[in-house]
Amino acid sequence: MKIMVSSQIREPVTKILMPIVVFFGKLGIHPNVFTYLGVLLSIAAGVFIYLDNFLTAVILLMVGAAMDFLDGGVARYRGLATRKGGFLDSIVDRISDLAIFGGVALSIHVDLVTGIIMVTSTLLISYIRAKGESIGIEKMAVGLMERSERLLFLFFLMVISLFIPSFKDNPFFTIGEFSHGTYFYIGYMILTGLCVITVIQRFIYGTIQLSKSEKQVVPQEAQ
Repeated sequence: MKIMVSSQIREPVTKILMPIVVFFGKLGIHPNVFTYLGVLLSIAAGVFIYLDNFLTAVILLMVGAAMDFLDGGVARYRGLATRKGGFLDSIVDRISDLAIFGGVALSIHVDLVTGIIMVTSTLLISYIRAKGESIGIEKMAVGLMERSERLLFLFFLMVISLFIPSFKDNPFFTIGEFSHGTYFYIGYMILTGLCVITVIQRFIYGTIQLSKSEKQVVPQEAQ
């Protein structure tokens, strides 16, 4: 159901933005240009999150998301979609995730332990899927928090902070030496928890699928 809902949202959005893809596709810009611009914008967004400049970070994330859409769209439009391009896109996405969530981890808005757990979970979610697919497990895109959901959750936390400054600026509890217990922090802890759950979901799913496939293998002696 989750994959179906995502597809239902993605298809109409793609149709609406297709004229933009066609425009840039006709300009002859190589898709990798958008890929590299996207990762640079993500790195910059992470830096501005660390510097507590959420407005600039939100703008950079929005433009970065547009680059992420354009690289794949233009590649398909110009017939340049390749396995090499997909490999590059996957690596760039991991760098972007590390920059963005690493920026949060190093900021004053979350404690370092929560930040490290979030970064680790983010990388594990992607790694488990990649590893599972590499050994033949199908439909590994399971779990509550895929990449788009993680970024969208963080994006909304930051937007709320822009409209309601007290959301991230007014601490109302402390944890040890960490004194920035704000609503933003609670929201980020929820996001972190959901990502940890996603890691567990993907691990269990992969383990179950491997167990099923091993049971279906006919023993050599029985052939």
